Amino acid sequence: MASLPAGARAQVIADVPVVEAMADYVAPGGMIPVEGARRIHLRCLGSGSPTVVFTAGLGAWSATWAKVQPQVAKVTRACAWDRAGFGLSDGDAAAPQTVGRTTDDLERALKGAGIGGPYVLVGHSAGAHEVLTFADRRLGDVAGIVLVDPVRPHDLAREEAAGPKAAAADRAFLAGEARRLRDCAAGVETGKVKTGAPAPPCFQYFPEIPVRAQAVLARLDAAPARLRTQASLYEEYEPNGERVVRDGRTYGDLPLIVISAGASGLWSPEAKEEWPALMADWRDSHEALVRLSRRGERRVAEGSGHLVQLDRPQAVIDAVLAVVHAARTGRSED
Repeated sequence: MASLPAGARAQVIADVPVVEAMADYVAPGGMIPVEGARRIHLRCLGSGSPTVVFTAGLGAWSATWAKVQPQVAKVTRACAWDRAGFGLSDGDAAAPQTVGRTTDDLERALKGAGIGGPYVLVGHSAGAHEVLTFADRRLGDVAGIVLVDPVRPHDLAREEAAGPKAAAADRAFLAGEARRLRDCAAGVETGKVKTGAPAPPCFQYFPEIPVRAQAVLARLDAAPARLRTQASLYEEYEPNGERVVRDGRTYGDLPLIVISAGASGLWSPEAKEEWPALMADWRDSHEALVRLSRRGERRVAEGSGHLVQLDRPQAVIDAVLAVVHAARTGRSED
């Protein structure tokens, strides 16, 4: 949701109108120290238990939940956070953005804000990396999980087996984004890149983001450390997909819902002949995630693209509230 890419599965955005509520996510506040002076942005609304924790996908930030979080907050406390270098969070150019590192930041932010469990973890796309890692570490503090069109362990390896053209396109996209961001950081430092306002190629944002929010992001992204942190997350995407592999992972009877996008077109148009095999593998991998819990369930958001939380927000709201209810009552809810 931050920078505008050439187009790839991890960043597909559907025909979503401007979401004015996204501007609320660049309002001052919620900056939690996590390591020295470095801060993570944590936006919390509402009250009650369990606390719902929203994690965005690759390149995205907390505002991706602007249509969902306020509705969930009418029922319980709901918190959305920004990874280092995204949204309002400070950069972290000193360390690679491995899933271990980003999950550390999430844990530190929750602790620093005084927000203890139980938690319902909600992750979109690559946000599944942090959800799985957090749950593996602290399953006793997790009351439920919702995965929104999630990527999978072994993601790009699975994709290559099902669609080598699509995998090549995604790898090229990831490398291109990392290179662009590092070039932009160098350009800022040398003065070759004009900073301070939205403009290509370094400070270009999806048109769905309100102009006033884009302006804030552009000012923040003028910091080379942020740009290099963003680049690192793209570089670590494929390795993170391997880091979350864990044989024998099981979450017992934890309430768990996986939401799959109903529309195809998640991959490069040049690989269209591979789409049936890719979609079949995507579906099978989601079924495997469902099987992590004896109470797992898969739902399909019909007509939705990859950004289900913007295309079909009610589908996400319903799933999150069903898991919250199940966590509170100790039983599943249709």
